[in-house]
Amino acid sequence: MQIVATETAMPLANAVVRELRGAAATKLQTQTFSNGQIEVRFTGSHTDVVLFQVFADCVHDRLFELLLALDLLRAAGAQRLTAVLPHLPYSRSDRPAATGAPVPARLLASLMEHAGLSRLVTVEMHAPQISGFFRCPVTNIDFVPALARHLSDVPPENLVVVSPDLGGAKRAERLAIALRCPVAVLRKHRENDIRKGVEVLGEVAGRAALLIDDEVNTGQTLLSAADLLKSRGATSVCLAVAHALFTPDAVARLCTSSVERVIVSDSTGSRIFPKNVEIVSIAGDIAACL
Repeated sequence: MQIVATETAMPLANAVVRELRGAAATKLQTQTFSNGQIEVRFTGSHTDVVLFQVFADCVHDRLFELLLALDLLRAAGAQRLTAVLPHLPYSRSDRPAATGAPVPARLLASLMEHAGLSRLVTVEMHAPQISGFFRCPVTNIDFVPALARHLSDVPPENLVVVSPDLGGAKRAERLAIALRCPVAVLRKHRENDIRKGVEVLGEVAGRAALLIDDEVNTGQTLLSAADLLKSRGATSVCLAVAHALFTPDAVARLCTSSVERVIVSDSTGSRIFPKNVEIVSIAGDIAACL
């Protein structure tokens, strides 16, 4: 098995290689021309290749870099091509936005398989049903075990794990079981399709709230949830997310928020995080799947 990676994915790829006690990952050479077009180069020939790509910036450039790399590695003799994409772009686009609209996640799956993909490894896919868009095997790694290991020294007596919505309730429940503490869920209360407020299903008063979600973009929803938990008596709020897609606005909001602690994985590669952000490595969990 040969591990290769784009430049932005090299730190994560090398961390996985260390877990596997193997040689260093091979870096793909990417050149961007003055007209904005991309060329990917690779020297060598391997039948079993694992390709790492992350999407820390310029998502569409990185996507086309991925497609070129898959096609190049297949042409170089790869008979089994595994792509490790810890954060899968367009994973929120699993259905048409309107009648007759495209399904971006399905299109992305088709493009990747056409380029030579044999297997996909990802982490905490927003919509697990997206795996059905792929004809090849898909491994969706759960972020909860790595997070639970990171929080193993937190006393469970005054802790509560909170999901910001009903869709993430199972994820919160898995973490609560691992940490041996109760779980709570925030539910949007509506009347005649009009949002009236948010209910807290579970007891948070007098407890440290651990708010868990799969990703954070602008941070507006999660930080509003943190304020709500504080208003309902939570002694502190810790935010834990698998994919930190912080926009500039999110960073500014974090600096003035009521969140005392922020924990993320390294799924987005070498992105620069605020100083108060704790990073949990998922390299060991990825290595165990290869």
